[in-house]
Amino acid sequence: MKNYHVIVLVLVIVFGGILLFLSFKDSETLNAEITVKKKAEFGQATADSIKNSIDHISREVNWATPTLEGVPEKPLPLTRSIPIWVKNNEEIDLLDPSSPQIRPPLDNGWAFKYGASVGRDDLLTLDEDNDGFTTLEEFEGGQTNPSDADSHPPYASKMTLSEIKEDTYSLIFRTGDNPDGEFGVREEATRYEADPARVPPRRKSHFLKMNTEFGTHPGHEDRYSIKSFEKKTKPGGAGGIPTPAHILTIADKKGEEFQLEYKSPKIWPTFYAVIDFQLPGNESTIGPLKVGESFELDLEPGVKYEVVNLEGTLENGVKLRKTGPDGASTSDISISAGKKNG
Repeated sequence: MKNYHVIVLVLVIVFGGILLFLSFKDSETLNAEITVKKKAEFGQATADSIKNSIDHISREVNWATPTLEGVPEKPLPLTRSIPIWVKNNEEIDLLDPSSPQIRPPLDNGWAFKYGASVGRDDLLTLDEDNDGFTTLEEFEGGQTNPSDADSHPPYASKMTLSEIKEDTYSLIFRTGDNPDGEFGVREEATRYEADPARVPPRRKSHFLKMNTEFGTHPGHEDRYSIKSFEKKTKPGGAGGIPTPAHILTIADKKGEEFQLEYKSPKIWPTFYAVIDFQLPGNESTIGPLKVGESFELDLEPGVKYEVVNLEGTLENGVKLRKTGPDGASTSDISISAGKKNG
């Protein structure tokens, strides 16, 4: 049997040797050609050429982006577009704070951010998300999202003070000039009540000795007592006769004292605020409420508004303190007088 495998192995070795020899010869020729070409194309490197090359590589490159025609000194980004609005043949960049407002007083950037329809003439009065607040109210009330019903200004911005009602209480020192006798003191009260709107003045006279407690008006029961009496007169009576100007010193339950001058009433007014809530679809009348009383809105469960200041005039308004799950607001809310919706 012939040794074919030996013959094949010998042929492979011979053929491989020939290929190796040829490749070695070709590489020498190629290297020689490259060396010749390098010398021919670039010549001999010099110190100046090396320095020039280093300076060229190290130079600062200032990239200048193209500018947008019609918008001076406004670089045109290569990675995003610039929103442009054309009004009266003027190109307005919506993201440039210095650009004129398309729908004053709305900020162009705010309108673009929330996709407000700046092309609509009725944009300011529009309520696109049906939350009861117009686009203008959303912008002026905290720049909330006019397309999201859950994003809106505080509900207090929809409250106006429509009326001030008054409950007066007074004490009048009417009779008495003997510290060992009795003093006539009269209570007078005009009360505000929801039904009827007013009740006739309420009066009650008391004949009191020193240190006797008295008071019948609601909220004032047994609140006062006489502590001292000072007999005085003042000029100005008929025929030059002095008139009584006696002084009663009265103390309340807290021990605080005040003086009643003869026939000169001391009046304590109590004011009540009537507030209109003007959110479309949820209109209501709140009150009357006096200082210290509070109310809630159905739209804000768990949130209370307490009356903390009420000076008795529509011009001065009323101040509310909002208290929610996180506690009281850091600043009081001022509610001013205004017209009802519609």
